[in-house]
Amino acid sequence: MKLSNNKVGKGYRLFRCPHLFITFLFLIVIIFICFIVRPVYSVKLYSENTTINQFIVKENSEIYIDYTHSVMKTPVRDVFEIKRNNTFLLTRTEYSSFGAGLPTENYGTIKLVDGVYINSGINKELTNISLRVGVIANHRLSFEDGRSIYLKDYVEGGSLITIKPVRISKLQAFFIEGRNRSGR
Repeated sequence: MKLSNNKVGKGYRLFRCPHLFITFLFLIVIIFICFIVRPVYSVKLYSENTTINQFIVKENSEIYIDYTHSVMKTPVRDVFEIKRNNTFLLTRTEYSSFGAGLPTENYGTIKLVDGVYINSGINKELTNISLRVGVIANHRLSFEDGRSIYLKDYVEGGSLITIKPVRISKLQAFFIEGRNRSGR
């Protein structure tokens, strides 16, 4: 009686060359670490401890909070950088006129460029930005890549909103971008 030594089925072929299997598994782990686990930066919007929305951004990119000044009725722009340590760095403020509530003290360098006062060099680090969404102010959050949202589309005027930089995985970023593309 001849015993069959044919072990073709049940995955035997995979283990005929274990070094190929180990190399393949090692490559999968490296790809997972490089493309899934590596952190991505995002800006998260909260109101009443509930996440409203989240937007993916590049490290050291700028975000802008644009609004209309309630007294002077002129545009104001606060410019922030997103830093690696999950903070915002207020780098400059741009405004068209001096008036109540607009900066008059020099926290950096003030220049007048094409009718716009630019107060640069402020360099104030913030863990988050909390503001009340104004009806007249029409607060808008804009990103360096051109994306822009009006905060009043998410909460009613007078509501407190918190904007916070957050590090997330690339896998989380994939799902956030998908949700934002679908309009949810």
